[in-house]
Amino acid sequence: MEQNDNAITNQPTLGTWDKLTTEATERKPKVEFDLNKKVEVVFTENEPQEFTGDNGAYYLFNVEENKEAKVIMTSAWTLLKALKMLSPLQGKIIAITKKMDKGKQHFEAEEVTKV
Repeated sequence: MEQNDNAITNQPTLGTWDKLTTEATERKPKVEFDLNKKVEVVFTENEPQEFTGDNGAYYLFNVEENKEAKVIMTSAWTLLKALKMLSPLQGKIIAITKKMDKGKQHFEAEEVTKV
């Protein structure tokens, strides 16, 4: 029987045991991004946590939105790249905007300077 490396499965992959966290998972609300609406968040950590799901890797960033602890959970390449360009993230206020261009979704992120 041939093995299909592209098959989506709910079975753990090799090395999963070493990557599992022993910390209790706290469920925080997610930051919601509406089209063409800027959302300002404050990052509480420098780097995201990395997870593997059924559809590949995704990243969880801990942030505050309007002084409420929330998370940004994403695998969106444009958002990840934009945030990487602004690293280190901890303590920074970042304005993130979800946009559509020619039917494709992408994100823009910029550091906000408060006066």
